[in-house]
Order: sequence, then C-alpha cells, then structure tokens
Amino acid sequence: MKEFSDPLYGFIKLNDLELKIVDSLPFQRLRYIKQLGVAYLVFPSAQHTRFEHSLGVLSITDKLANHLKLKEVKLLRLAGLLHDIGHPPFSHTTEVLLPESKTHEDFTERVIKETEIYEILRKEFSHEDIESLIRITLGRPKDKEEKSLSEIITGEFGSDRMDYLRRDAYFCGVSYGFFDYERLINTTRFYEDRIVVDISGLRALENFLISRYFMYIQVYFHKSVRILSIHLVEFIKKLLKSEDLNDISRFLKINDTYIISKIFEKKEFKEDFLRIFGRQHFKNLLSTENYEVYKETKEKLLGNFPKELLRFDEVRKVLYSGNIYIKTEKGLKRAHELSPLIASLKPIKLYRIYVDRGIWKEAVSLLEH
Repeated sequence: MKEFSDPLYGFIKLNDLELKIVDSLPFQRLRYIKQLGVAYLVFPSAQHTRFEHSLGVLSITDKLANHLKLKEVKLLRLAGLLHDIGHPPFSHTTEVLLPESKTHEDFTERVIKETEIYEILRKEFSHEDIESLIRITLGRPKDKEEKSLSEIITGEFGSDRMDYLRRDAYFCGVSYGFFDYERLINTTRFYEDRIVVDISGLRALENFLISRYFMYIQVYFHKSVRILSIHLVEFIKKLLKSEDLNDISRFLKINDTYIISKIFEKKEFKEDFLRIFGRQHFKNLLSTENYEVYKETKEKLLGNFPKELLRFDEVRKVLYSGNIYIKTEKGLKRAHELSPLIASLKPIKLYRIYVDRGIWKEAVSLLEH
C-alpha cells in the first residue's frame, strides 16, 4: 500500500495495482489538466487537477462500496480512479472540440483500451472484466447489476459529484460546495436494485443538491469564467485540428501546459493571449434569465456592431432530474415528493452577452436609449 496525502480525506491508500495505474504516463498526464479549466484566473487558488480529483473519487467510492458491503470493491475503486482519464486539456471547457461529437467518456474508453493501462489491468482481470469496468466507470451499464454499481460513481449523488463539489469549493475558497458527505454516504442504501437514500438522510441530500446549485451559479457559470472559457476555445480551434485529438498517442501529449506554451510563444496568437491572460477579455454587457430580453438585445447589437466584437453565451443545467429516491417506512418516494426544497430546484438558465472593451461605452449607450 502507498498513501497519498489529501486535504479533504487525509491519507488515500492505494494497492499495488492502483499504484501501477497512477504511475503510468496516461494517468500522470492528469496532473497537467486543470479540474476547472481557466477558473483559476478568477478564483486564484483553483489550481487543482484531474489527478487529485481522481484519487478523491476512488476514496469516496471505497467508502460507499464498503458501507454498502459490496463484493466488487476492488473493481469499483479502479472504476473511480479511471473515470476521468480521457479528459482533454482544461477539462470540460474544451470538450466541445473533441472530434465527431465525442465526449471525454469516449476518450476514457480509448485510453484504457489503447494504452499501457490495458496491459496493467490485463494482468489481474479478464478482457470481459475490463469491459465491465469500462461500462461501470462511464455510466454505460449493460444490465441492472452494472447499473447499480455504476450509480455509485456516476449517479445523481455518486462519488464523482461528491468529490468535485467539495474539492472545487475547497480550492476556489468558497463555502457553497460543502455538505455533510459522511451523513449522505452513511444513509445510502441498496433497495430494489437501485441506490437510494434513507429518509434519515433527506436533509443531507438537500444539503448536497443546494450546494451543487450554488456552485453552478457562483463558480461554474461565473460570468468571467464563462467568457475566458469562450476565448480559450476560440484559441484552441486555431491551434489544433480534430485529428490532433483523434490520435490517442497525440492526444496524450496535449495538456494545459502544451496549450499555454503555444499561446505564449507565437506572435500570431497575441490577441488571444491578451484576452485570456492579459485581462482584456470581453466585458459582460447583459446577464439575464429572460430569453426574450436576451434575444432582443442580441438582435439590436448585431444590427449596430460587427459580430466579431460580440460574444453570446447560453447556459442551461438541470440540477435535479426527479430520479432520486428516498426509502421510507411505506416504500420508495421521489425526493421532491418529500422535500419542498428539492421540489423548488428549477433548471438553471442564463443568457449573457459580452462585448469587446473598445465598444463598451457605445454598447452601453445604445441599450440605454
């Protein structure tokens, strides 16, 4: 066993097999993939990476699996450890650039199958077991048994979400994402082939969902984080071609450091550099939940300014899908049937318009008349 010191969970212990995976180049690459993309330009201490998040997911997965007394603890720990190994540079920020509408889950499967990770796993697991491991870690189960196991990691209140909320809050220096995760874990149950929360854990579940809501509003959808991410994607589209990401050996060499080095060294990217790292990003002119107001303002601005000087951002997020179940003395109930607080969680819808700083005053004046 080897121990990794973690600010959230103390020491995280890995066995020999897990350590071999962590020491592999595909996994070590995660040290250079920021968990929150360019959010550190807004929240200075948000320097954490997919590497420590993956260790954290393993840790919570282990806690959940042991609490539920599952025999597949070894497999589940590996699924938690590997769940993010296919992330592109800057994590979700640049996932839109993956070729052929692929997701980081698709690349996770490829990295596991097409690199040394597969050979490491093959020494202890059959090919069929590895296929099952991949389905569980990606949330693509083939049967009810795999679905139950997968939910421990990828579910509505699975280990992935539990860790990233707590870790992101910790490193962003905000309190929104903290919740009573130990209480939530200890009131999790298996019931009728699904993962549910005991009625005694309803308040912990409310705490979790509200924390997630505020993290999206205050951090993930922060107005400056969004425009910096837009500028970053625009730059990477100039830098990379889809085939650069489609080849796994090439994909594994591309991380945040590679991207940043290119924007710093090439003069043709000076404008992108200044927008992202020179604090010259477009300024937020409008932020609203009203789509009609957004649409009318967008049309007005496009009628008066070149579209190159404008950026439009539409974000939507469903934070509660209605599929979390609570175990009561009378059987299962959906969480929103028992909690007015959870029932009140509506999808987040935000519409924003950003403008080049050179036309800021003119744009403001236009909207005032």
